[in-house]
Amino acid sequence: MGDLTSYRSKYEGRVRSAYRDQGGKDYVFGKLYYAYLLQLVRGYQYIIAPRTITSPLQVSLQGGLGLSVGILKPYYLEIAVPVSSTQAVIEVDTYDPLRHSYTDIVGEADFYLGFDRIQMIPGFVVQAGVMMDVGKDPSLIRGLAVGMRIQGFARPLQTLYQRAGRSLWAAGYMAFYIGNAWK
Repeated sequence: MGDLTSYRSKYEGRVRSAYRDQGGKDYVFGKLYYAYLLQLVRGYQYIIAPRTITSPLQVSLQGGLGLSVGILKPYYLEIAVPVSSTQAVIEVDTYDPLRHSYTDIVGEADFYLGFDRIQMIPGFVVQAGVMMDVGKDPSLIRGLAVGMRIQGFARPLQTLYQRAGRSLWAAGYMAFYIGNAWK
């Protein structure tokens, strides 16, 4: 099983551009990278309460482990660089706290910039959960799974300038299953 999720820090908040009246776009002040988490998990299932003739409910324990990859893509901004006392040119660059302040930033740049500077950080993932199938026909999965997932990375994934990066995540998950099972 594989999952790709995006990570957003709870400290990220969009800021209004000082150049909004001149076409500036809202942006996240201090953001360095977009972060995506890719998990490739080999799963295992142990049925603790199988379906019977009288009950269509099946309860099973699920577990899995595998590889995880943290993908960091640079976050680009449009920055006003003065060329005279009344004029400025727009440059596209990543946030640098030593050079850029709120009044220098025009807004968020195009998302498609920076794919050539992607960083990949290897890691691991472990998960465990419970699944309840409620379908009468075992080839039609209609169920609910809830569980816990822990991910760790070789080095911290820092997405904001003023916040320390994280290298370990713990998260809950819930999944609904509708459709046919592959055999």
